[in-house]
Amino acid sequence: MTAAGEGIRLIGKPSWLARNVPSLYSVKRLELIIFSRQMATFIRAGVPIVDGIRVVREQTKSGLFQRTLDAISNDLLDGEPISIAIARHPKVFPQLYVDMVVAAEVSGQLDLILSQLSVYLERTEASARRLRQATLYPAIVGGLALIVVFILITFVLPSFVALFADFQADLPLPTKILLGVGDFGGKYGIITAGVVGMVATFLFLIRGLGPIRRIRDVLTLRLPVIGGLVRLGIATRFARTLGILLQAGVPVGEAFDVAMIGTGNTVFRRRLEPVRDRLLAGEGLAKPIARAGLFGPLLIQMIKVGEETGTLDSYLEQAAEFMDTDLEYKTKQMVTIIEPALILGVALMVGFVALSVVTPMYGILGSIK
Repeated sequence: MTAAGEGIRLIGKPSWLARNVPSLYSVKRLELIIFSRQMATFIRAGVPIVDGIRVVREQTKSGLFQRTLDAISNDLLDGEPISIAIARHPKVFPQLYVDMVVAAEVSGQLDLILSQLSVYLERTEASARRLRQATLYPAIVGGLALIVVFILITFVLPSFVALFADFQADLPLPTKILLGVGDFGGKYGIITAGVVGMVATFLFLIRGLGPIRRIRDVLTLRLPVIGGLVRLGIATRFARTLGILLQAGVPVGEAFDVAMIGTGNTVFRRRLEPVRDRLLAGEGLAKPIARAGLFGPLLIQMIKVGEETGTLDSYLEQAAEFMDTDLEYKTKQMVTIIEPALILGVALMVGFVALSVVTPMYGILGSIK
């Protein structure tokens, strides 16, 4: 046995926060990408799996992933197959990963399957990054605009209140509205911010609960523009997941279950369940999935051709590549369209505040004359 495999490796204790609020901790997809790529290289080079895991363990900075790799090493030293070892950590290794490794153990091509997994995870991360970028830019600009308006209302406008009062200026409605907002912020701002912060934290902690998740998923799909991008991203992930599992030799029913769960959206999962039932009943995939009304004609047509030619996995991968390119283009297009709209919105907000300050000043000047 190698030096890396002598004895049982100690597993570090998680922090108090990790024990009591585990939803705050997760292993990033990048960690799995690095793990898959490096383990594929080690296995191809003939390095023992436990030694390879030790090397990856020393490089990772995630405490959760370090403890997970320690536990996997211990299981391997006890004689467990790697598929069983990683299956005990569903929060780190998704079901797709486990099924792919099971197929790799059967075929004896663990290095090849791990390489495919690293590529799959990289492409999935790229698609998710595009969706994040599409929503991040508007959020940042909108947040900065709110901060600017808050500063103007809280610190700039009140300094003019005494001036307006001295000259008994007739305040226009916009100025009265902003003064009311500023007065409310001065009296109850801290309390309001605290309540909003507590509600936001509470919603973040319970975001995984069934009812909350269903509401979030429905609202996300109905958002203008963003909803279409989310649907396209889900379709890309579904096609790529199903294709890579079929290519690895996973049975179609099990592969469909993993791809269905992998959509990450309760609406899609609920409407894909009848598709799975019809698939297992022998109806095929193209017609049931078309009736579900979830995916565009491209994916449905590619599935139909793939079934007819017996190369469904290949056509699913091609469809995923095309939709991924389309997602990238539409994301850039959306940002290009939203940018001037956001600038106009910010200009209107700041202009409204400025007008609320300047208009009474003109009234004061008129009374002086």
